[in-house]
Amino acid sequence: MTSKQKPTISFEEGIERWKKRGDTAPMEPVDLAMWPGDAKFENDVSDRSLFNERFIESRIGENELLDNTYTLSMWHTIFLICIVAAICENPSLWYLVIPYLLFNSFFFLSIGAFARPGGRIRFNRQAQLVQTVDGKGNVAAVPWRTVQPFFRLKMPGRVDLQLAFPPPLGNKAKIYEYKGVLWLDGGFDCLDDSDIPSAGLRFEFIRRYMEEGLDAIQPTADLPTYSKPSGPPRIPTFYWVGFGPLIDRWAAYHAAKFRWPDEVERLCAEDADLSGHDTTPVASNTHIFYRYDPRGESFYLCDRNGVRLPPLKNSNLRPAANV
Repeated sequence: MTSKQKPTISFEEGIERWKKRGDTAPMEPVDLAMWPGDAKFENDVSDRSLFNERFIESRIGENELLDNTYTLSMWHTIFLICIVAAICENPSLWYLVIPYLLFNSFFFLSIGAFARPGGRIRFNRQAQLVQTVDGKGNVAAVPWRTVQPFFRLKMPGRVDLQLAFPPPLGNKAKIYEYKGVLWLDGGFDCLDDSDIPSAGLRFEFIRRYMEEGLDAIQPTADLPTYSKPSGPPRIPTFYWVGFGPLIDRWAAYHAAKFRWPDEVERLCAEDADLSGHDTTPVASNTHIFYRYDPRGESFYLCDRNGVRLPPLKNSNLRPAANV
């Protein structure tokens, strides 16, 4: 008997299914830009190892793991103190060690996850590719021009920027792939998922870099402060009660051992051989842009002066409240 293969669907069919979900909403295509007057960036992009004319690198996966480990470590500390205190007072309660081990298994798994590579994404401008790696070092590389950005609702009331791509042929990387769509995180820091305008601004940050380069994403001059896009959050309670400095040292040790696979470094090198790759940046419309209306909680199209335009046929722009 031959085993039945699961039916596969195309990327276009998968996107249409995701559009029908109640917790997702598609953004405009990659060739439509945010109105320049609204695209104000506050990110410090001076670290040339992460931001240069060849690529920009997001480490949001590692930073989220670090933040989650702080939280789990805090609860581990509290749980351990309570268990030890209870057993010291009444040795017959020794069996509380069992729920301690079960409850804190997530903490130990989180600590072990630092030893695995992954959680990094490179937006390779010179090759016009998006490259990432899974926990076993397998690479997934997808053309930037095929991206379909989505807003995805997170609880409680937060919105995540998700980037949908057609899965590469013969993909071996264990990257989230579902219903014909390969998904990558579009965030660079913990503030990217705070609300819809923040997620939209982050996509414009990536889109503009891939089209125009590093000069196009420099911090806006009139903003008071700049932030590190890949800097991990520091919640004092979680950090200190959970022995944050020790976790930092453990994470830094494994981060220093990380090396991108040769196929990624080869395409990110200054003298990279890019033959066989379409390296033409996606040019954005120079007459039509989009803006966010905080009063109506919706996006709308505008001209180069910011004046509202009527919706285009087949436009994805919709009220933000529908996300």
